[in-house]
Amino acid sequence: MSWEGPTGPDRRTVTDHDRRRLKVTARVLLAGPILGVLAALWLGAVGAGGLAGLAAFLLLSAAASVAAALTTAVLAIVDEYRRVHVARRRTLTALALFAGGFVLVLLSLGVAATI
Repeated sequence: MSWEGPTGPDRRTVTDHDRRRLKVTARVLLAGPILGVLAALWLGAVGAGGLAGLAAFLLLSAAASVAAALTTAVLAIVDEYRRVHVARRRTLTALALFAGGFVLVLLSLGVAATI
């Protein structure tokens, strides 16, 4: 294979398989803000304030970020077990999503504290 190096696969190379796995991650990540907007609209319809809608949006976005990070990590573990190439981009994506989820949880706690 062209991506094989002397010590194994080159982790910098992103294959089509990696791109398909990252599309799954993107779909899971996109579900959070969509559900967050729907939750904010519902909270507005029942009479809650705008801050409650923002807190719900941030919390659902954080949950989706962590779920996408877990999805990415688990799929990378499965691929490593099957001896399929896992690009460094997938690992860094999972780490960034975990960090982003943490930041979004902190933001939602800050907003919820003002309600």
